[in-house]
Amino acid sequence: MTSEREFNARNIAEFRSNGGKVGGQFEGFPLLIVTSKGAKSGERRENLIGYFDVDDKIYVVGSAAGRDASPGWVFNFRADPTVTVEIGADPPKQMIAHELPKADRDRVYDLIVERAPGFGEYQKKTDRVIPVFELAAS
Repeated sequence: MTSEREFNARNIAEFRSNGGKVGGQFEGFPLLIVTSKGAKSGERRENLIGYFDVDDKIYVVGSAAGRDASPGWVFNFRADPTVTVEIGADPPKQMIAHELPKADRDRVYDLIVERAPGFGEYQKKTDRVIPVFELAAS
């Protein structure tokens, strides 16, 4: 069995070699690579994350498939919201990750659940409020 980091690295390589497209379980889903600074380590961290374009704004959801802990990138964003984002074959762009306040989060999360109903199931699996971040130009 491969580690989560190996799985992530393999999918990131596929993304970069195929102009932003990844097959398998991610096929057809809009993906981006975000590079953040590790909240504890300070090291560069790359993650392949699904994103949603809502009203010409880019959102990412820290669902962790409904696990009780947020994915590591959520803590990285909170510690240092300046990130680098790669979408498709476009060159990387520096952006700022803004965590949505609860009312905005709830509105956007409901729109995301309409597009991807599985995200509604993720929230039912955990007591934590799954965070939503807007990635905006810096």
